[in-house]
Amino acid sequence: MSVVGLVVAATPSIATAAEQPSAGAPPAAATTVAADGLPTVQIDGVVWSQTVVGTTVYVAGRFANARPAGAAPGTSLVPRANLLAYDIRTGVLVPGWAPSLNAQALTITASPDGSRIYVGGDFTTVDGQTARRIAALDPTTGALVPDFRPAVTASVRAIVATADTVYVGGDFNAVGSASRLRLAAFDPAGQLLPWAPGTGVGRNRDGSVAAGAGVSALALVGDQLVVGGRFGSINGTATSGVGAVSATTGEVRPFAVGQRITNQGDDSGVTSLTTDGTTVWIGAYDFSGPGNAEGVVAARVADGSLVWDADCRGDTYSTFPVGGAVYVAGHPHVCSNIGGFPEVTPRVSRFGIAYSQATTGTVGTGTWGNTAFRGAPAPSVLDWYPTITPGTFTGQGQAGWSVTGTSEYVLYGGEFPRVNSVGQQGLVRFAVRSLAPNRIGPVAGSLATPTVTAGGAGVLSVGVTTTSDRDDRNLTYSLYRDGDTATPVATQVVDSIFTTPRTVTLHDRGLAPSSTHTYVVRAQDAWGNTVTSPSSSGTVSAEPLPSAYTQTVLADGATSAWPLGFLTGSTSGDATGAAPLTVGSGVTRQATGAVAGDAGGAFALGGTASSRMVAGAAQGARSAPQTFSLELWFSTTATTGGRLAGFGNSATGSNTSYDRQVYLDAAGRVLFGVSSGSRQVLASQAAYNDGGWHHVVASLGPPGPRSGWTASSSAPHPP
Repeated sequence: MSVVGLVVAATPSIATAAEQPSAGAPPAAATTVAADGLPTVQIDGVVWSQTVVGTTVYVAGRFANARPAGAAPGTSLVPRANLLAYDIRTGVLVPGWAPSLNAQALTITASPDGSRIYVGGDFTTVDGQTARRIAALDPTTGALVPDFRPAVTASVRAIVATADTVYVGGDFNAVGSASRLRLAAFDPAGQLLPWAPGTGVGRNRDGSVAAGAGVSALALVGDQLVVGGRFGSINGTATSGVGAVSATTGEVRPFAVGQRITNQGDDSGVTSLTTDGTTVWIGAYDFSGPGNAEGVVAARVADGSLVWDADCRGDTYSTFPVGGAVYVAGHPHVCSNIGGFPEVTPRVSRFGIAYSQATTGTVGTGTWGNTAFRGAPAPSVLDWYPTITPGTFTGQGQAGWSVTGTSEYVLYGGEFPRVNSVGQQGLVRFAVRSLAPNRIGPVAGSLATPTVTAGGAGVLSVGVTTTSDRDDRNLTYSLYRDGDTATPVATQVVDSIFTTPRTVTLHDRGLAPSSTHTYVVRAQDAWGNTVTSPSSSGTVSAEPLPSAYTQTVLADGATSAWPLGFLTGSTSGDATGAAPLTVGSGVTRQATGAVAGDAGGAFALGGTASSRMVAGAAQGARSAPQTFSLELWFSTTATTGGRLAGFGNSATGSNTSYDRQVYLDAAGRVLFGVSSGSRQVLASQAAYNDGGWHHVVASLGPPGPRSGWTASSSAPHPP
């Protein structure tokens, strides 16, 4: 049997495995801020909490001084005792707001109208005046509000305020002489209210009773107050690390995820709660405790039913949802259980990342602690990876402890000394694209020397492994020839996430036979940032340039076209350069083919295993297309039947699984078979094993397989 002119055209075009979108591709609606760290006032300690009122960011922590952006440690110091404020638009310190606390502030928030700034922590004085672990401050002057003076007996770690009530949580057992077990409420005058739910101790991993039942976070929507911490119960009702109570009565409300999370005790708990009014995002940690969550769990505020679980390893300290994303301050070091980045050795923690708010997949089997979240809905890890360097101030080796922001800015606070390798201690801003410099580009020096190989006639194929970009997932790869870096000869946009490097192959066509050329590949993000590979050279095969017939086929949009007339060793070129054929030793060339004026001739196949030809074996496996047309010319007098072309699972042609096959039966009829749930086969009525040249086209697509055959031709068919 002789075959000539095998062509594949697919809609959309067939992509190699290297070009397929990854399984965890994020939804288009999830758009992150830029990864550029904007100049922001710095501190000399640690930031625990932040809140925004208008254009002012209020910051709470443990520090003694502020200094301008760009100032080295110990220089240009401005005293600030555990509190400061800065302008969100400029990052510049607000000069007139400087209340002084005698110990650290752990939480800060504003009243709904912004007329008060509430701060809680370990302090007992503000500007020398008594204020036991909670205070209300003027947002303009920083002055202590004189009529708000509760006396809380231990640390206040969480505050949420309405117009008429201030709810607090922490480690305390009393307010003044009144018993309050880690939860309390005050009116705007600082008077303790009767509202008095309480948290109870949980158990540690070894079954021992925990020493405390502290509250770390609060989130309020209407009458539903969600409570997070290290407890094992609320009002005696078992709920692990998170639960809900009525903001009016303090009665326990059903909150389903509190029965699914197992974080509680001395070394495990819930660290943060953030809500948009419908969903609450729950940050968690576990350090050899009984917990099963270290990432972020999203639940419905109304009843605690699960939305998704971002099942990453590495504690989460704070979250901020905006623009379809959820930003995280923590130290996640592996997210492969939800399709994200894997664990590496030595361990690499990513101190600022973002998840999609949308559900995009499911949790795998590698869950933490127990199996409660296996198979649960999961988000994607977005392509947002600013480099935030861990600090040493707390001795815990962490970077960010707090993240918040607005619709335009995402704000991180913590103990980090640098952001993106630039000195920026403790505070940093990230902005939406329209406000950002957008200078974070593909990783410098990350493109290896390309591989140049001869493809089909007049084609050189240039392959390079993808790089990555810390805030742009889709990069444009451009091929430049012989020193001309102004006009690329080929471009391709490729999904380029660092967790799944792949090979990009770019083709330079129409080159003179036996000519030699030098190439570089440039990767560019949407903002013009680039990285360029070293140069590499290759020589075009001696095969003549494609015939007029082949050129017509290419112009019609073929994704691969094999003229089947020339051999270079055991390879026959693809006129597109995409997928050269590996040709068996039983294939021989014959001078005359089906197309008049085409000097390529045809290949004669002997009907044995050595007569097999495999397209793109060197490029690796690819997904068989769902919509395509495959066409070829053939001539045979065989009465044994056999395959003409199709898709299989072997790089040698020894397929154990195959589909989308064009083949002949013993009677010489042409058949096209597809298996998609059920087997479907189309067959010609006439036989075509008469020795003449025949043209067959097999197509797959809605509503199913289709085939066409030309009549016999006793002479070569004109182009």
